Amino acid sequence: MSFAISCQDKQNIKVTGQVKDDLTGGPIQNAEVVVLCWYMHNVDDASFKKKIVTTDKSGNFIATFEKGHKIDVATQGIGFLPAKKYTKLESNEINLDFKLKRDKKNETLISYLMTETDFITLADKTPFLRLRTLDNKVTTYGFDFKTLTTKLDTLNCDLWFKIETKPATLVTNKSGGILPIMKSEIKSSLLYEMEQAPTTGYRKSYVINGEEEGFFIKCRDGKTFAKIILTKGTMEISGPVNGSAYKDQGRYFSYFYQPNGSVDLTFSNAKIDLENFLVDYK
Repeated sequence: MSFAISCQDKQNIKVTGQVKDDLTGGPIQNAEVVVLCWYMHNVDDASFKKKIVTTDKSGNFIATFEKGHKIDVATQGIGFLPAKKYTKLESNEINLDFKLKRDKKNETLISYLMTETDFITLADKTPFLRLRTLDNKVTTYGFDFKTLTTKLDTLNCDLWFKIETKPATLVTNKSGGILPIMKSEIKSSLLYEMEQAPTTGYRKSYVINGEEEGFFIKCRDGKTFAKIILTKGTMEISGPVNGSAYKDQGRYFSYFYQPNGSVDLTFSNAKIDLENFLVDYK
């Protein structure tokens, strides 16, 4: 009952806003804007209606909905990086303005964005840090950024979970390190923020507490860097193998890896599916 009360829908929703160039302050015309309006599908479940609109010559947009209690908006323009906002409705009208940063190319960056299909088609190339229980024995699978593969051999990995009851402690190679990026540090999306990896302040291990948006990783060579974004919550997968049954517990993640030794982790991807950007990507 408290969930339904806290998410009580308002009627005749009107969403307006303006999209501007962060550098010049000028309006961005023909920017794509995706608006998700969340409403109570029934007493216990929420769903959303989606509208796609474009900005006019003044950079303005408008979208209307029958009802809702929460608005998610993302926008992108040609040559600009996308941005997004999540807002609970205090009234039936809301104005959300955006300032988009210009896209900056980073040809050497290697990136991988998790999608829902990656959860189904698990492979060595799928970044999935996990603990595996098989025949009452627990092993840990780490990730090697040099080969971009998940491995059982943690000596040749940059990051893995400590073997314990549940995957909670991230461990790095002795020449590498991990540095958390907290949710409070992010304005819109970690994909397009915190673009420069620090060179100091790294730890050898870190216990996840749920307040992290992602992590900087110093790789085991001590001179290359990455940024990762873990999926929310622990994933559990089980199935048969060689006449026995295994159980995996762990976390998938998106990554941004710079193999050339620089600290530039700028993600140059000005064209992205905005609904996925809102729902799947942080």
